[in-house]
Amino acid sequence: MPYAVEMFFDKESDAQIRKIWRSLKENGISSWMEDSGSVPHVTLSVFGRLDVDDSDRRLASFAEKVSGPRLVFASIGAFPTDEGVLFLSPVVTGELLRVHRAFHDVFTDLREDQFPFYLPDSWVPHCTLAINVKREEIHKALENVIRDYMPICAEVDRVALVEYHPVKILKEYRFRKSG
Repeated sequence: MPYAVEMFFDKESDAQIRKIWRSLKENGISSWMEDSGSVPHVTLSVFGRLDVDDSDRRLASFAEKVSGPRLVFASIGAFPTDEGVLFLSPVVTGELLRVHRAFHDVFTDLREDQFPFYLPDSWVPHCTLAINVKREEIHKALENVIRDYMPICAEVDRVALVEYHPVKILKEYRFRKSG
């Protein structure tokens, strides 16, 4: 069963993203995110296999040392895959890249178990809005989101170890407060 390490947002940003998920479901585009039990997030990495206890210790240490970044979701995109993924894309800042690099420094010896799209220099940070959008409905999905979209400024305040599918949050830690 795969595992992900995901960064979660403040309550207001979480609610704004969940509102988009609901709209996509209500308009018959995709209900996957709304129904999956997922939490709005940006994924730092995905692992094919993982020692949960060891990863828990590493994640706790990582969260103690790192402050969660501020994100501005300024654009909307889609991955050109059969999976049909629509997402929000944050502005990629030095702060976001430092957090990602710090995470991978803690988990560097587990690189062979990580999905390559999440490794440094390959990572496309994103917050998934919909999965399983049919190719012919991507434009409809984009229109649905763009119609009322204003950039979301999110505070990343937590990091979690998540098992999926089904989505199950195994461990969750608050990031160190900045300052």
